[in-house]
Amino acid sequence: MLFGVSSDLDDPVVTVHQSIGEAKEQFYYERTVFLRCVANSNPPIRYSWHRGRDVLSQGSDKGVEIYEPFFTQGETKILKLKNLRPKDYANYSCIASVRNVCGIADRKVVFRLTNKTAPASIKLLVEDPIVVNPGQTVSLVCITTGGEPTPTLTWTSSSGSLPEKSVVKDGTLTLPAVSSEDAGVYSCVASNNVGNPAKKSTTIIVRGCSVEKYPIDQTDYDDSFDLYPTHSLESECEACC
Repeated sequence: MLFGVSSDLDDPVVTVHQSIGEAKEQFYYERTVFLRCVANSNPPIRYSWHRGRDVLSQGSDKGVEIYEPFFTQGETKILKLKNLRPKDYANYSCIASVRNVCGIADRKVVFRLTNKTAPASIKLLVEDPIVVNPGQTVSLVCITTGGEPTPTLTWTSSSGSLPEKSVVKDGTLTLPAVSSEDAGVYSCVASNNVGNPAKKSTTIIVRGCSVEKYPIDQTDYDDSFDLYPTHSLESECEACC
């Protein structure tokens, strides 16, 4: 038991990175895939990889290499699949274990690798920048154009957090009754743990509006208009720019 130190094990996360290189003087492509398993833990983690029900270990398969980047200090384990073969398209499990220290159970994550596995790609169906008047409702539409597994879409703002009044549904961010405080850069981010997340941004510019008052010349009215000497007439004009 560890005294005075909290013990915990987060669920592991698998991310996939692909590289496609052309072999010189030969008419084929070498496709290498890296599956990276990461989890935060105290105490240190022991990782294991499985392909389907088979345990993978260094040297068990010529097409498989398992290693730990020297700079990660045990936080990451990488499974390298070189020159993919048909049997490499399968379910891969990464199991993170602290060997039941303090009663902490193992954690497991599964990633299905197929010949269609690909990073996320997206498209924004809006202009950039978007110039609006205060009080208008703005809808930012983001759609996926590719990616396997299906990417997850999220929205972020340059201010650090989305306005409390904002609504996100099916990749569309809606900002009702915008004000100058809502101006800024909004980004749609798509992630499916394959490659780097895709990101597209647009800028919302909210016009500044002011109300000006102009005096009205009383000579413009006939004698039937009853105006007390202490009162004056003004006309209001709202301008946005």
